[in-house]
Order: sequence, then C-alpha cells, then structure tokens
Amino acid sequence: MSETRRRAGPASLGELPAPPAGRKGWPWTVGSESLPDCLPDGRPWPRFTVVTPTLNQAEYLEETLRSVLLQGYPDLEYIVVDGGSTDRTLEIIERYSPWLDRWVSEPDRGQSDAINKGFRMSTGRLRAWLNSDDSYYPGVLGRVGQCLRPGGPDIVFGAMDKVTLMPDASEAIVTSLPTQGEPMHMFPILPGDEGSRFHFFQPAMFWTDDIWSAAGELDERYHYVMDLEWCNRALAKGARVETMEEPLARFTLHPGSKSQEYEYRFARERVRMYLELARRPHFRTAGCLLSVLKPMQRLSTYGYERCRREGRILAAAPWRVAALSIKGLRRLPGLGGAPHLQGSTSASPRDGKDLR
Repeated sequence: MSETRRRAGPASLGELPAPPAGRKGWPWTVGSESLPDCLPDGRPWPRFTVVTPTLNQAEYLEETLRSVLLQGYPDLEYIVVDGGSTDRTLEIIERYSPWLDRWVSEPDRGQSDAINKGFRMSTGRLRAWLNSDDSYYPGVLGRVGQCLRPGGPDIVFGAMDKVTLMPDASEAIVTSLPTQGEPMHMFPILPGDEGSRFHFFQPAMFWTDDIWSAAGELDERYHYVMDLEWCNRALAKGARVETMEEPLARFTLHPGSKSQEYEYRFARERVRMYLELARRPHFRTAGCLLSVLKPMQRLSTYGYERCRREGRILAAAPWRVAALSIKGLRRLPGLGGAPHLQGSTSASPRDGKDLR
C-alpha cells in the first residue's frame, strides 16, 4: 500500500490533527515559525528530504511525524516507509497522510532497505533520516539548510539529547556534543584522522545528495551500524564535515529500542565493519584492525555475563579470559587509541517534557 501527494507549503499547527489528551509543548501544542520563502541572500531554500523508516512503533511515531512537519521549512519533502506494521502505525500514517509527500507500507528486508527505498523516491538536495522513535527540535531544518550551502560542508553533525524514558513517565536526558567525549573511532582509519575528530550521532546527521551519490546507498547487509559504515564511506570520498554545538535531535532509549536490547549485535557488526573496511582502498588497515579491539572486548564481556546469568560457570571462563586479555592489550603503550575530544559530555536529568 502506498500513496503520493504534492506539497503546498509547510504544515501549520492548526492544520495537523489534534494532539492526544495530555500532550503539550513541542511538537504537540507548539510549532516552529514558518521561514520566509527565500534565504537571506535571495536564493530559494534547497529542497530538504527527510525519510522516516518505521515498524510497529505507533507509541512514538506521531511525535516523530509532527517534529518534522512543524519545522516551518518552505520546501520539505517528507517520506515515510513502513515495513508492514501490525499495530496502530498505519492508522497514524493515514491520519497524517495529507501532509506526507510519499508513504509506503509493505514488508521489507529491514531498516537499511526501508531507508534506501525512501531515498530512491526522493528529490531533495539536502537529506536526513529520522527513526520513528526519535524527533527534531524546532527550527532545525532551517539552521541546517543554511549551513549546507553550496561550496560548504557535505555533512553536518549537531549535538543530540539522549532521552531515557523512566518508569514514572519522567525523562533522564544526557546532552552529547559532537566535539566532546569518545571520538568516532578509537584509532585513525582514514588518512588525516578524519574519523577521530568528532563523535557520531545519526539522528543529528544531515548531508547533501551529492555526497550520498558519491558514497552510495546504505549497505543492506548491516542492520545496526549501517549509518556509521555509510559515514565512513562518505569520509573516504572526501566529505567535508561541519559540527553544530546545539542539540538538534532527541534520541529515545526505551525497552524496545535497538540500542537498549541489542548492544552485542552492534558490537558484532562493528567488528565486521572494521574488518571489511581494512580491505578497502583509502582506509588504513592497521587502524581498522586495532579498532576491532573495543567491540571485541564488548562481545567477550557479553558472552561472559550471559553464561554467568545462565549458571554455566565453566563456559563463562573463556569469555572472561578473552575480555580481560583484550582489555590488557588495549592498555599497552601505543595502543591507547585516539585521545578523547575536548571536554566531556554533560549529563543533566530533567523531568517531564522539557523540550525547549
């Protein structure tokens, strides 16, 4: 099932469906101001394509949709790709369909396939994808649209708020900056050390169609690190990166999110990614192989903890030895990895819907 429409200007708060009872603030009862038709220099705003892949996340989807539609961006192309959800997802999509440029609901081969499918339908010069349990802050597309100017950067990374939903309905929020904390890679894997100069946050990542064409689509063999793998290929193609210190997106951690439930699968795919990049031109083989150490340590620790939980003490011993051995190897002189970026991430738990 699919549908296509042609947009006529940005959506307004009064046009969208009424928010659920009790929902207030952005993006429920507060929207962004509509931007002028042209940039300050008189040029028209570049078309901005946002793709949202989704599957059975009706609980969070509506907030995601509204955070995109209420950006007030003059030339927004919004595409939603559903993998054949069996919850209320289709009902929500149909309710918002008058403001979507394209949407499709059909079985797919996973999140990477859904995202690629969406961008194959896109026409925007600027691009991003936003998962259906994340959201943008007000006015983000306008600020990024001015930053991704012709002759400027190919990719923009902003800061991101990591939001943990608590049992009492409050939120614990940690603001992470792209220039602070642990770098994208622990060891330089590209000439010039591009991958160790910033931290990687997918929901706060925006790019041009030119670098997407140069790097190619997402590798659909990856289901957990496809975003990081694509970014590495873009950097290898010479992508210029600019960072913004303000939070642009909310990354939601909840019991069903990938990051909460499948950390070991992330680590496994990250090992595979580095081993594959090590064989490709433009990547530093040694840096890629050394970067395997940290995810390997996480895999070993996971194996140990799982065996211990299941009471398999003898089976846990080899995993424990492996984890400690890798940890010791990482501490050897010269193998300390890339230094942390300047400063440190700031943690500030806040209750309620304090969304600026």
